[in-house]
Amino acid sequence: MTRDNAYWIERSNRYFLNTYSRYPAAMVEGSGCRLKDADGREYLDFLSGIAVCSLGHCYPPVVEAVCAQARKLMHVSNLYHTAPQTELAELLVTHSFADQVFLANSGAEANEAAIKLARKFGSATGRYEIISLEGSFHGRTLATVAATGQTRFHKGFEPMPEGFRAAPFGDIDALAAMIAPHTCAILVEPLQGEGGVRPLEEEYLRSIRRLCDERGLLLIFDEIQVGMGRTGTLFAYEQLGVVPDILTLAKAVGNGLPLGAMLATERVGAAFVPGDHASTFGGNPVACAAAAVTVKTMLANGFLADVREKGEHLAARLARVAAHHAHLAAGVRGRGLIQGLVLRPEAVAKGPLIVNRLFEQGILLNFAGGTTLRCLPPLVVSRAEIDTFVNVLDLVMAAV
Repeated sequence: MTRDNAYWIERSNRYFLNTYSRYPAAMVEGSGCRLKDADGREYLDFLSGIAVCSLGHCYPPVVEAVCAQARKLMHVSNLYHTAPQTELAELLVTHSFADQVFLANSGAEANEAAIKLARKFGSATGRYEIISLEGSFHGRTLATVAATGQTRFHKGFEPMPEGFRAAPFGDIDALAAMIAPHTCAILVEPLQGEGGVRPLEEEYLRSIRRLCDERGLLLIFDEIQVGMGRTGTLFAYEQLGVVPDILTLAKAVGNGLPLGAMLATERVGAAFVPGDHASTFGGNPVACAAAAVTVKTMLANGFLADVREKGEHLAARLARVAAHHAHLAAGVRGRGLIQGLVLRPEAVAKGPLIVNRLFEQGILLNFAGGTTLRCLPPLVVSRAEIDTFVNVLDLVMAAV
C-alpha cells in the first residue's frame, strides 16, 4: 500500500476530533525552511509551525542535543533537580530582566502561570482582575481564552471565568478608565500576532508601564509568539524601552519540542511558595536540552543582527508587493521576521484564497486576524528564499 497524503488524511480524519481545518498534506520530513509531504511534494515554509521552528526544521545541533539527552534521562518530575532545566533557567535569567523562571509545556500554560502569579501577588490587597487588549490572543484554556480580547473565541464556552476585561487597542485613556480597585495586572503582547501582526507603539507601551507604576499594577508581556529572536532581539521588550514584571515564552524556545516559560522579577516571584503552582512535565529534560541549544544559537555573534537585516529585507520586498497591488493591499507592518501584508477592508475576503493559492504553489503562509497575510519564516531563512516567496506572492496576488 502506498502511504501517500490521501492515506494519512483519511486515517487521521477517522480518529481525530474535528477541531482543525487542515490543508490536504501530511508532512513527513523537514530540513531548514523546507517541508516535504507524503506525496514527495516540497514546500517553502513561511509559517515555521506558527513561529515554533525558528532555527528551521530538524536543526542538527538541536537534534543531537535531543538524542543525547533522551539516551540519558527523559523524565523524573519536578520533585528533583535536573541539569538541562537548570542550564536553561540560567540562560533565560542571565539574558533578561528576570530573576526567576517557571517552566511549563506550552504558551497557554505559561500564561496560566502568569495569571496565577499576578493574582497571588495581588491577593493580599484583594486584587485579582487582569486587563488585556482587544485583538489579543493568550491561549486556549478557559482562563487564557477569557483573557483573549477576541469574543469569537468565547462563543460556546460561556460563562467565561470572571476577572478579565479587554481594553480598546491603542487607547491609553480608555485603559486607565477601566482600572478598578480590584485590578492587579495589565497583560499585553508587544506585537499582536494572531490579531493581525499589530505592533503596539512604543509610547503607548511606555504609557502602560507608567500607569502600572502609578496604580501599583503588574505589567505582563506575552511574548509567546514574538519572543526568542522573532523581532530581532532575544526578547521583543528589549527594543521598546519598557521592562515588564512578568514575561511569558513558548513556541520557539524549544524549536519544535513543547516547552513554555514564565519569567518574573524576584519581588513578584516571591508570591509563589511550594504548592501554589506546578507542572508534571514542565521543564522536561529533553525539551530543556533542545531549548538550551536554541537560546545559545540565537545569542551567538551576528545571529540576531542578521534576523534584523533579513526582516528589513522582507518588509521592503513586501512593501513593493503592496504598492504593486494597491487595490488589494493597504500596507505592511511588523518587526524583524514577523511581518504582515495588510489587506484592504474590501479585499479581506480574498485573504484565505491567497493563502490557498500559495499552498498550491508550494508556499506555506496563513491569514491572521481576518486582515493580514502573516509571514513567520524560520529565522535562518535566506535572502534568496525570501525573494522566492515574495515573487510567488506577487504572482498569486496578480492572479486573484
